[in-house]
This record gives sequence, C-alpha cells and structure tokens, in this order.
Amino acid sequence: LQFVSKCFHGIVHRKDKCIYFLHYFRYICAEITTLNMKKTFALISFILLTCCVSLPAYADWRFGLIASYDNTGAVWNLNGENYGTRNISGFSAGPAIAYEFIDYFSVQSGLYFSMNGFATAAHSFIKDAELKAIETARLFYVHLPLYAVGQLPLKDDATLLLEVGPHLGCGVAAHITREYDYKGQTITEYDDAAFDEDISRFNATLHMAIGAEYMGARIMAGYNLGLFNMALDPGEQLHSGGFFVSVGYLF
Repeated sequence: LQFVSKCFHGIVHRKDKCIYFLHYFRYICAEITTLNMKKTFALISFILLTCCVSLPAYADWRFGLIASYDNTGAVWNLNGENYGTRNISGFSAGPAIAYEFIDYFSVQSGLYFSMNGFATAAHSFIKDAELKAIETARLFYVHLPLYAVGQLPLKDDATLLLEVGPHLGCGVAAHITREYDYKGQTITEYDDAAFDEDISRFNATLHMAIGAEYMGARIMAGYNLGLFNMALDPGEQLHSGGFFVSVGYLF
C-alpha cells in the first residue's frame, strides 16, 4: 500500500506530464479500435519522433537496448473445432525508451523487430482421412510496446520491476511451411504470402512481466497474451501468445 501511495502521490504532483501521455494513449486506443492501420502507425511514428526530440530536455528520459528469447504458440479454432498447436522458438530485439515520472513508476516504449509464430500438430480436415498436415508459421513483425512499469527500489542499487501494457505489431514478412503426409509419402509446400491472405498483418498482445534491474542492466520474464484474432477467415479464430525471457540495458 505504501508503494501504491507513493506512486499515486508522485503522479498527482506531475499531472501535467501524465495527462500528456494519457492523451496520446487514448488516441492510440481509439485508432486501434477502428483498425485504421495507416493512421495508427503514423501516430506511433509521430510519438517516437517526439520522444527522441525531447530527450535532451528531460533528465528523466532513459534509453537503451532490449533483446528477448520468445517461445510462442497459438490457440486455433476452425468452425467451432479446436486444433492442436505447438510452440516454436523466436526472438525480439530493438531500442527502448522510458520516462520515469518518479522513482516508483515509469512508462516504457520502443521499436522492436521480432520473429514468432506457431506450429500445428498433425491434423486432418477430413475425419479419419489418411492425409495429415503439419503447418509451421514464422511471422516477422515490427512491434511497438507501451508499458506501465512499477519500480520498487531494493538495497544495493537493485530494483524490482513489474511491467504491463499492450504490445502492438505490424507484420512485415511471413514464411509458412506446410508438410502433407499421405500413406508415408511427404510433400512440402512453402508460402510467403500469408499476410493479407490468411493472417492479418496487425496483432496485439497484453504484455505481463516481472524482473529486476541492477545499475541499468535488466532481466525480465513474462507472458504475452493474444488479444486480437489474427485469422482472416470468418469461421476461424487464431490468437497468439507465449512466454519470453528478455535482457537489456537502459542508460
């Protein structure tokens, strides 16, 4: 309670800066709701440019690099039937920027390049058919994170960190591998045009993480929960998600 009270006290006494960020966040949410991709990412670019220009003016700005190992999968439902999926390994890396309102609270963003996706278990769309299919999707994104970060100072310059917030992605490339097995014979197909045909370019997840910082070095672990249906087929539901471990350094 003391931690929450100090956070609230600091935010109230800097309400002008809080309102500045809250207005931006409100407009972003409004654009995402309408799924207007061009306007959304134009607004994102404007925000990042504003942040970069403002860096010399505020001592509370921090910037650095973040990289993570991702283990991602998906929940796949087709015409009311759930199909099994498997997780695959991926990565995420890019510059990060943070603004510390007080010692106990900050807002963090950045621009990450990532590869994640999923693999399906062997399945057949025709019941009891001998034709089985396995699909592996590797999806490449540019991600914009928008995190609220709670910071609990510990002794010896260590800080406990709690992160939560949306993780917005725009797909830039997709590589799908499909393996068909029929009576022991395997045929492999490749598809590099999955975005806009089968899978939406836009994706959004809820990022939740816990970790620690020591003298600028950070290590975090958490989960990204899929919020957006990535499938373009009206009868299909596809939600991504997965665990991650990240390391980074903020100056």
